[in-house]
Parts: sequence; structure tokens; C-alpha cells
Amino acid sequence: MASRFQHAMILHVILFLQIVHLVKGQFRMIPPYDPVLGVVGKGVILPCQLEAQTIPKGIIVQWIFIQNSQNIEVTTYDGKDVIYPVRENKPYLGRTSFFQSEVIKGDLSLHLKNVMVSDKGKYICSVSLENWYDEVVVDLDVAARGDKSEVFLDGHVGQGIGLNCKSQGWFPEPEVYWLDSKGRIREDKVITQNLQTSSGLFDVVSSLTIEPGSDVEVSCRIINDLLNTVCESRVLISDVFFPSTSPWMIAFLVITFCTLAVIAALGYKLKINCTRRQKEEKENLEKDIDAEEKMHIAGFQNAREKAVPITVIPECQLLEIQVPQAPVVEDKACEPAGLSSTSTVIVLVAKEGFTAGKHYWEVEVGQQQDWVLGVLRHKGKQEDYWALHRSNGKTFSIKGNNKPEKMDMGDPVIGVLLDLEEAQIYFYGAVHESSIQKIQISPVKESAEVFYPFLSKGEGRFKPVCHQNIPVP
Repeated sequence: MASRFQHAMILHVILFLQIVHLVKGQFRMIPPYDPVLGVVGKGVILPCQLEAQTIPKGIIVQWIFIQNSQNIEVTTYDGKDVIYPVRENKPYLGRTSFFQSEVIKGDLSLHLKNVMVSDKGKYICSVSLENWYDEVVVDLDVAARGDKSEVFLDGHVGQGIGLNCKSQGWFPEPEVYWLDSKGRIREDKVITQNLQTSSGLFDVVSSLTIEPGSDVEVSCRIINDLLNTVCESRVLISDVFFPSTSPWMIAFLVITFCTLAVIAALGYKLKINCTRRQKEEKENLEKDIDAEEKMHIAGFQNAREKAVPITVIPECQLLEIQVPQAPVVEDKACEPAGLSSTSTVIVLVAKEGFTAGKHYWEVEVGQQQDWVLGVLRHKGKQEDYWALHRSNGKTFSIKGNNKPEKMDMGDPVIGVLLDLEEAQIYFYGAVHESSIQKIQISPVKESAEVFYPFLSKGEGRFKPVCHQNIPVP
């Protein structure tokens, strides 16, 4: 009995190892061989490549940042979630993105925007499938090139002249060299300080004393080896600036140095004030943008609380729309004779009509380049509409018979809030929780006015889907 049990266990183990070997052989992660270099304030691509004949739709990709021996989630792509496949961690909101159209080709790279000094470190790209898991590590180096270096006269030091070289915004700590007229490193005593700011960048302050009789042509060179960049300033010191035994010369030099010191101080103070003012303006602008973004998110979340189920009438309806080019429709069963491709659109109108209150629904447009969706108002035998229209990849806002207004929009899911209390229609990007457009409608004055959701009829290339499950025949 024991022998049969052992044989059965051995067969199960061998079968399991063969399955693992077959699955493992289908997929292979390609690790990066060199660290990636990111420049502060700009974007950088963290590479992650999966080699396989076919990539399953249910693939899960997770990027993790290793900081102080702790794993911090950056962002996750879940191929099983067709509506919200990407989830960003709060500290990285708006700073990361996947190349979603390239995921099925095995490109799982991450686009990290607005690189900071604190982003420097190791990142893990982990890939999970149903019976397979693997990961690679990507090293991110961060660098920044500071502003132009400037050389200032710092008065007399004994019988010599003191010079200061200053520059701001470097990372990592740069190398500072003082050179003579022939480009050789000077043998004078040099004192250099690299002061690290709260943002992690370094401000450079270097001092040099020129003695009488030495080479009076001086240059201050600052080098960032990581970026392989050089910043250099050159000055020529006249003999008249060196101390002399003549009292008149001393008085002249004192007046000259005082004048230069005042000019330098004024210039430096003006620069500091300008820098501080620019920083304050930038902070105020960021606060305004952040407040506006929070207001849009709050408005979107409040709108979703008014979500209603929507169904559509199977029969098609023609809608005359003043647009540059109407969507291409291939549904021959709904296409009537004499259809104009520039102004007439085949649409599906919802069964539900609204006369008062607030009502919200969502429509999935995906990556389609041609569609129309919005609200249609019936008033007796008259009707008008308000809508968003996308034609050849360009999006327009349509207000009844008015001229279309071009706008930017790339969200795959559109949320619509019909607010009959305030006589407004709001369009949202449901995935990014952003406000796209607000359209003013004429106030409801008669009970005979009924508002219906509608969307363009499509087949194959375009299939509208509402968050509240709008069925499309």
C-alpha cells in the first residue's frame, strides 16, 4: 500500500514540474542591463519587457519602489479590469502611465513624469499570470544641471583679490574647478561648499584668492559627471584692482570695490527677490490647480451619486447635427436612403425620459475615433440636443444648432450629468475623474419638455457601454 502511495506522489510531482516548465517556457522577462537616467523635472521611461508569443488579457503588472528596505506600491495594471485597468498609489497620482496599447505586445514599461530627487532608487516590475510569476529590477539614477555659474568679486584678501563662484540646482554634488587662461587647474587655495536644499538639489559656492603676479584670467568650471555637462564662467582681473602702497590708489580701489559690492549686492538681492517671487507664484498656481482638481473630483463623485439605469430603444433614429464630419456608420439595417454623411447621424435614444431633478449615466467609448453622445429634448413635435462629438480623433462640444467648439479629450469612459435644477449638462472623464465640459441649457419651463439620453449607433468598431449597463442591440 505504501509503495503505491509513493508511486502516486512521485507521478504527481513529475506532472506538476512539467506543467511549471511548460508555463515558464512560454514567458520570459527581459531585464535591463544598465541603470536608467532621469533628469529632474522631466519624464523618464522605466523599461520592462515580457517576451511571449501571446500576452493574455488577464495579465497583472505591478511597479514597486524600494525605499529604506520598504516596498512602496507605485501603480498597477490589471488586464482583467476593462473599465479601470490602471490604479495609481496616492503619492504618484498623475505622475505615472502605462503604454496600454503596447501591453499586448509585451511592453510593460512605466512612464514616470516630473522626476524628483526622491525618485532615485530601485524599482521592481512584477508580472503575474494565472500560473506564472516573475519580476525584474530597474535602477533609476537621477541628475540635474544647475543654472549658469556666476563669478563675483569679494574684495581684498591680504595682498590678493577674493572671488566667489555660485550656481544653483545641481544633482548629484558637482565638481568645481578654477582654471587659468590656458585651461589648467589653478594651484591657489580653493574653498568649495555644496549646500543641499529641501528639494534634494545642491547649491554651489566656491571661493578663490588671486595673489599679485599670478595669471589674472580666471574661469570657474562646474561639472556634472552623470549628465556629462559643464557650466563655466570666465573673468579677467586688471592689475589696477590689486592693492598698492599709493594712498590715492587705495582710495580708488576702496571706492571701486564698494561700488562693485553695492552693484553685486543689488543684483544678487534682485535675483533673490525675483526667484522668491517666481517660487511664490508657482506655489500659488499649484495650489489653485490642486484646489480646482479637488473641486472637479468632488463634483464628479457627487454626480455619480445620481446614477440611474439606462436602456435604449432598439429602433434607430436620425439626428441632424451641425458637425464638421459625422461618424462613419456601417449598420446597413438602420441606414435610410439619402443619409447625409456630414450632418445626419444614426443614434439610439434611451427609453427613460426626465423632466426634473439630477440624473447621471456613463458611456464607454474606448479608443474609438468617431461617436456622438449627449441629451435630446422633446417638446411636442420639436426637438433639440446638446452633445459631445468625436470625429477622426478630434472632439467637439455641440450646443444645439450652434457652431461646434473643438476641445481636448481622451478618456475612454464619459460620464454625463443632466442637472435640470440648474439647467446644466456636465460631461466628465470617468476614468480620471476629471471635468471635460459644461453646457448651459435653456431652463425647463413646461412639463411637456422631456430630456432623453442618446448615443450614436455603431457596429464592430464602436460599441457604447454605460456604467449602468446601457444595452446596445
